[in-house]
Amino acid sequence: MVVFALAIAVGACADPPPTATPDAVAPLPRFPLTGPAAGVEQAILMEQLVPRWDPGPDGREVVDDFGQNTQPLEAGRTVVVLSDPIAFPDGEWVRVYVPIDVTRTPGDFYAWLPRTLDGRPTLRAVASAACPREATIKGLARLLQPDRLRCAGDGEITMDVRTWLPVWYSSYEVDPSWYATTDRRRSVAIFDPGSDPFGRDAPETPERAGFWIDARVPPEVGEVPLGMIVRVTGRFGDPTANGCTRRREPAMAALGPPGAGLPDEAKADSIEWCREQFVVGDWDVLLGPEGRPIELAAPQLLRSAWLDPQPGVPVACGGVGMPMLTMRIDPTRVDPVWIETPDGARSLARFGHGFTLQLEPGPVIVATNGVTLVDREIVDPDRGKPGLMVCPEGYVVEFGVDPGQGG
Repeated sequence: MVVFALAIAVGACADPPPTATPDAVAPLPRFPLTGPAAGVEQAILMEQLVPRWDPGPDGREVVDDFGQNTQPLEAGRTVVVLSDPIAFPDGEWVRVYVPIDVTRTPGDFYAWLPRTLDGRPTLRAVASAACPREATIKGLARLLQPDRLRCAGDGEITMDVRTWLPVWYSSYEVDPSWYATTDRRRSVAIFDPGSDPFGRDAPETPERAGFWIDARVPPEVGEVPLGMIVRVTGRFGDPTANGCTRRREPAMAALGPPGAGLPDEAKADSIEWCREQFVVGDWDVLLGPEGRPIELAAPQLLRSAWLDPQPGVPVACGGVGMPMLTMRIDPTRVDPVWIETPDGARSLARFGHGFTLQLEPGPVIVATNGVTLVDREIVDPDRGKPGLMVCPEGYVVEFGVDPGQGG
């Protein structure tokens, strides 16, 4: 069951405080971890290496999606070592998991790499990560994916996190599909909100936080709202992982001949990959996007401070070719404003601080220059409307006050 913190509405609550106060949230009980002291074995590539497929080091080289060129891993990449070395005529080989690297591809797959090649070392062992002694998003998000399961185990834990859109895109289709990021309603990035979660320097996105976990949300669990401080309960090693399978996406597999692209994944590897995901079992909103508990009588908007006009500083944004946008407003929801597009997709609506959501008469979003937005109003993402700046970015549509025009 999904719940959210509902405060008693009083007149003074209509004006949100700039940041959350320590008394706004009940303390989170400690969740000690009793697992191993150190994580999995890691190594760094000392030179560019081409990984090979299963069943062993004599398997096929990993090639691009078109089957034309090998896909080497650059020097400096970190890999997780999964096996003892196996001797082959050209050197010693080990089985590895290649984590995602936001700056370099490919990643997120299992393969073989040489530890030594023609008598020279090619992998340099590095110290394993130290396992945290308590389950917190700050401690677990910093770990490589396999270490999160190793350090936290498969017991249920609860963490206070900030939420946003997932960052990574899975290299494979996953069955069950909610283990992947293809449906962004079933995945959510959770990250450390910092000591002042809505202060000037607070991270609004996982990339700004630096470390995060893309958590998985099963169909029976309600969609986790974004841009809020949420107490999530879940686990690594969820039992549903035992039926997990990862396959190459059909559209990518069709680009080249059989064997092109990332390796076919063994069933055991798929199960282990899914076991390493954090699966949300329940959640509770502690603070809404304006830094205060949820109150149905004083709804809150997702905020984007960069859209707030500054004297003498022009605001400009680039967008994507989005279709017409339909504003949706429902004050009974924990996230009362969103965007619908003609194809049935849904995007987040984020506003500068010059906007408020008023219930009477309404509901209506009102800007300081008098421009308004109402439920089911259609907005042209390229032209906006007088007094309104629109920055369409696909999954996020941002709205700012145009200081040069009135409503």
